Amino acid sequence: MVTLLLVGLIGTAVAAGYQKQATLDYTGIKITLDGKEITPTDANGAAVEPFAISGTTYLPVRAVANAFGLEVGWDQDTSTVTLDTPQIKKPTYITRTGSKYHNDPTCNGGTYWEVPYSTAVGMGLEPCDKCVH
Repeated sequence: MVTLLLVGLIGTAVAAGYQKQATLDYTGIKITLDGKEITPTDANGAAVEPFAISGTTYLPVRAVANAFGLEVGWDQDTSTVTLDTPQIKKPTYITRTGSKYHNDPTCNGGTYWEVPYSTAVGMGLEPCDKCVH
């Protein structure tokens, strides 16, 4: 167990700070998914540890997303972490004569057939700008 000193600044013009003492706990916190223990990893595959601060457990977002097969992104402009289902796992729809594949079977009011993503890409279809994100 490690004691962590957190220092924060309040206000923009006045740098009035405060200190808070908290307990940081790295003592063997495990994660299980559907009953199986998983080892959380970072973007490079290196193991990362979950930890607890004063009784609240924190998990690395990328490690949790990896466990669920999600893609992780970071939007620097809005300071937002994004979690997305990989395109290959999303439902994919095509029309008989179209040049695009879709994730929304009602996009543009067409009649669509669901196909594997690999089929749509193999046919040379491009993603629809309206419904494929």
